[in-house]
Amino acid sequence: MKTRAFCSSGLAAVALLFAGQPILRAAPPEVHELAAVEQFLNLTDAELDQLQQVIARLRALSPAERTALRQEIVRYRSLSDEQRQHLRQGWGWTDPERQRQWREMMQQATPERRAEIQVRLQSLPAAERLAYRRQVLDEYLRARAPGK
Repeated sequence: MKTRAFCSSGLAAVALLFAGQPILRAAPPEVHELAAVEQFLNLTDAELDQLQQVIARLRALSPAERTALRQEIVRYRSLSDEQRQHLRQGWGWTDPERQRQWREMMQQATPERRAEIQVRLQSLPAAERLAYRRQVLDEYLRARAPGK
């Protein structure tokens, strides 16, 4: 879905920036305005540029896409810290056993193979990294399977 790729490409940073902060609903409007401005004063130009790009993408969303994105943010906020960490690290909903197998595979790989995998991972868009990890790990497990 377009929303999932959208989140992984910048909105997640904005969501993380404001996820733990309460929304001031009972305060007068001028307090809201000052609180919002205060949050942005400490951001770098690069972070402000990223926010501007996210705002442009938000404006381009249809009402249905906005609703889906709101639901995804609510689901993210309901996750445990460990689950959030997995998502931030690019593991998605990967089973911890597969993560352990990945570490084992990378430790057993030659330095050249590790470098090749890392370069490839870094060259891929965020949405494709997890699929590549799965593919590489599946190849490793098949090659290591008994009877080969």
